[in-house]
Amino acid sequence: MLKLSNKQRYYWLGFIIIALIYSLYNLYLVDVSYYQSIPRKIRHVGKLAAILTIYGTGTFALKKYTTDWMMFIWHMIHIVIITLLLLIGIYDWTFGAVTMQIRNIADTLFEFLISPVIYIAVGILNSKFGKTEKSK
Repeated sequence: MLKLSNKQRYYWLGFIIIALIYSLYNLYLVDVSYYQSIPRKIRHVGKLAAILTIYGTGTFALKKYTTDWMMFIWHMIHIVIITLLLLIGIYDWTFGAVTMQIRNIADTLFEFLISPVIYIAVGILNSKFGKTEKSK
């Protein structure tokens, strides 16, 4: 049987939680017939909650697994995209619905943030480059 270190356990546990949240969000909140009937502001709050949950889970798991510079990349990607999404959301709440092009960009950025892609990329970078630096 394969022995995992504590760092690897945290990494895989974080991946499982992120994949589970991503799947449940899509199954129960997006890929349903009543999605368009959910008020726009409620959908915004749900999306923000999903982003923050995944960001927190990834931060907790990755800080035990990766190096500092990779955590910096993790934080910067999330901070920049969350800021953009918040600005779009504030505009949407204040002035009315944004254009379809902006909404498509926001949906793509949101999907990128909640999918396990960034998390897996950091894991791959760590396995390739993380051994040269002292990990926490």
